[in-house]
Amino acid sequence: MAASPQVCEEVVLIVCLRTVAVPDSEREGFLAWIDENQGVRRRHGILAELVLEPSDGNGETVVLTAWPSHEVFDAWIATPDRDRLTDSATHRSVDYHEITRYEVAGGYLNLEALSKEQQ
Repeated sequence: MAASPQVCEEVVLIVCLRTVAVPDSEREGFLAWIDENQGVRRRHGILAELVLEPSDGNGETVVLTAWPSHEVFDAWIATPDRDRLTDSATHRSVDYHEITRYEVAGGYLNLEALSKEQQ
């Protein structure tokens, strides 16, 4: 008899992916906007936000965010702080596509190795 897959009853981490079309003229401002507003997002529970660009320069930018749960992410979506950020000129200058949510089922982060690499 084959073992049945284990189902995690509590989500420990979710990751949201969203492709975005950032005009070349807006790239620097968009990256600065992400950085400038991290404090607001952190206060609302975000764990990470990464802006990914294709190595070869072809294709769309992807924004990856990590949250401790669907509930924390949903609470962020419902805040006036998020509404204020999305009403900014910088946010409006970028074409955002639909967000796809993923529940992290396994894996690991090696943050120690990352900090050693950056020294």
